[in-house]
Amino acid sequence: LEHLIETGNIDVFIASSGFSMRMSPHGVLPVATLITDLQPNPNTGVATTFLVRADEENIKTIADLKDKRLSASYASAFMSYRTGLGEIAVRGYDPEHFFSDIHFTGDSENAAIASRLDTHEADVAMVRACWLEHQPPEVRARYRVLEPREDPTLHCIHTSRTYPNIMVSVLEGSAPGAAHVIARTLLSIKEIAPGHHWGVATDLRPVNRLYRELKIENYAYLRDISFKDWLTKNLAWCVLAAAMILGLAFHSWRVGYLVRVRTAELEASIEEERKSQFRLEEMRGRMERMQKATIVGQLSNLIAHELAQPLAAVQYYLDGMKTLLSRQPVNTAMLEKSRVGIEQGLERTKAIVAKVRGYSRNQTRRDRTVSLKTTIDNVLTAISPDLQRTVAFKCESVEGIEGIEVLGDALELELLMRNLIKNAFEAAASAASDSTSGAQEVPTVSVRTQPDPTDKTDRSVLITIENTGLQMTNAAFNELTTPLITTKAAGHGLGVPIAIAIAEASGGRLTFFERPQGGVIAQVRLLRAGSYPSKNTAGTESSSSSHYDIPPQAS
Repeated sequence: LEHLIETGNIDVFIASSGFSMRMSPHGVLPVATLITDLQPNPNTGVATTFLVRADEENIKTIADLKDKRLSASYASAFMSYRTGLGEIAVRGYDPEHFFSDIHFTGDSENAAIASRLDTHEADVAMVRACWLEHQPPEVRARYRVLEPREDPTLHCIHTSRTYPNIMVSVLEGSAPGAAHVIARTLLSIKEIAPGHHWGVATDLRPVNRLYRELKIENYAYLRDISFKDWLTKNLAWCVLAAAMILGLAFHSWRVGYLVRVRTAELEASIEEERKSQFRLEEMRGRMERMQKATIVGQLSNLIAHELAQPLAAVQYYLDGMKTLLSRQPVNTAMLEKSRVGIEQGLERTKAIVAKVRGYSRNQTRRDRTVSLKTTIDNVLTAISPDLQRTVAFKCESVEGIEGIEVLGDALELELLMRNLIKNAFEAAASAASDSTSGAQEVPTVSVRTQPDPTDKTDRSVLITIENTGLQMTNAAFNELTTPLITTKAAGHGLGVPIAIAIAEASGGRLTFFERPQGGVIAQVRLLRAGSYPSKNTAGTESSSSSHYDIPPQAS
């Protein structure tokens, strides 16, 4: 069949979806997919069932099949072999070296495949799903399905994930209009056999994913990567690794030098030795934290920290699209909304990646005009709805926040404000849920903007972010700005240090104060874009101020 397709000697054929897809380079077009009572969804009509002997007690999971003997149909069989190998690959094993021995029967007769279990010539057999359900009770009693799955769209117990059913495909070299005539004819037949008719599969992505996992067919190139290709692809990382090694070597030499100098000085007296030893240990701790914060924080955790939100949003939209596609009729308006959401999430992800690349090329510009209100609005859209239902939010401005524009990089300033406002929400919500705190205040986060009273040139704006919360100890407050120290279970201790670095890089500064009633006050000073209005020409402060509140339980 492959030869006939490659030479263009046939117009139409019937085969598995996996075969049809790997023939796609030859201009194969699927036009109809099999639907049965047991396989009502053409997108999920095929799966592999792993059978073991019913009395086999040592094999309970797929992992237990390592180094066992397999019985299967043939090496290129899609419906009863390759789909099974995909379950081994997705668990992190090499499917080609997983079994100690594989016996191929040479055809797709499932009874012959399973019979090798009866003769103890194999420990496991891969058969097509739904074969076992058609066997007499005495046959079904001889076997047990390994890691059985139940799918509402496939009324057969199976082990693997599901894939599109058998397809009728037409070659691009067939007569003009042949695909239309064939598709129309097949879809108009009510039954080709009792409980069997033709439909249309709409999702071939599982087949494509399987071939990529197995690195075969169109993805066979993933197995053959030359050293030159690897070096070209990872050149930047190689240079970075070399720089890190040189930096660590210099750091090690410098630390050793300082230790030798200190040791020579400490030999003068025992008291001096004790004090100097304490200072040396303290310096080592600071250097290690600085090294980790610089290397780990700015290269790894910064990317993971900021990519998590847009990628999570993309995942939610994809999950929503899957649900919509499984329903009939398809809600195109909701699908379009999901597509737009995915597009926005990807655009934000690309912006963050571009920003990281810009750092490596020293291309970041911080002289852009950025709207403060737009920045805060973008931050609020990323705050969890659960937090916004629990914590009230207030935003006040002496002169009207709509007109405040600052200098900096839009993405950096959004990261700065998001770290501060999100931390404020989480702290206020945590205090409200702490039954031992005895807090009487409504959990609240407030943002206030005003001219910086310490700036005589009227060129900077002061942004104050305040949250209700628990009283902090002096030690806890001092650790607030220390890298890699956090009280959050899933935190990295890098949010505040990153915010401080962005504020200083933008020509401003970030400071923290303890709130007398409990909680924290963060003050950010940023350069104002354009000239700042005089404090003596705007009338009273109340005449030009504006604010908006979002109480808890709001949407």
